Amino acid sequence: MKALYLLAGVLFAIWSQAQSNSRQNTTYTPIESIITDLNSDSVNDTIILYQTPVEGDPGLFTKMNVSANGRRMTFHAKDAWDIVSSDLAKAGKNAIGSKLAYVHKESGQSYIFLFGYPYAAGREEVFILRVKGRNMEIVFHNELAELRSITDLDNDGHAELIVRTDPEIYDATTKGEIGAYSPYIVFDLSSFTIDKTLTEKYNREKYIWEGTEYNGDIKVLYPKDGGKPKLLKTK
Repeated sequence: MKALYLLAGVLFAIWSQAQSNSRQNTTYTPIESIITDLNSDSVNDTIILYQTPVEGDPGLFTKMNVSANGRRMTFHAKDAWDIVSSDLAKAGKNAIGSKLAYVHKESGQSYIFLFGYPYAAGREEVFILRVKGRNMEIVFHNELAELRSITDLDNDGHAELIVRTDPEIYDATTKGEIGAYSPYIVFDLSSFTIDKTLTEKYNREKYIWEGTEYNGDIKVLYPKDGGKPKLLKTK
């Protein structure tokens, strides 16, 4: 058994090296260059997005270079990145006005958001990079429900991230659609942990509250007029 684990480790190392070599030998084409101050030092920094063909993976670009305070770092998509989340785009708060990257700025630092292709349950990959001074830290790079808003809910000077999965709809009535319970989840952006207090408060104000888990057995009425959803009681 130990020999099998060692063999698996060797094979993974070979695969990882092959992937690295493949990336180094790939020709990337710049598709967008963004000049902006990412760390509040009155000196412009640079974000460059690059495209390369990705067979079978929907998306528009696969690589990003960020230069800040004389330091340059390169980041790659797991598959490919696509356009900014539609709700964020509609809000009009993107500090750089790009259709491909979203930047949220705070005092002394910025967060860069990149998005994988959108599916019904959310994004296969969401990438979040924090730039502070010349330091760059990946805050998150994984699957995530669709981003709805980036806002400072508790007025502490630091943003929260609000995500939600689109609920499955089961039926339609004259009053609206009947669908699954799908709560909003509020993350503390700096630590990328769920803020349970703000999550409950936000759902009680904007939605309904039956816990943090998506639940298809809990039926919700989504009014036609876009009003606050209502819990449908079952016997």
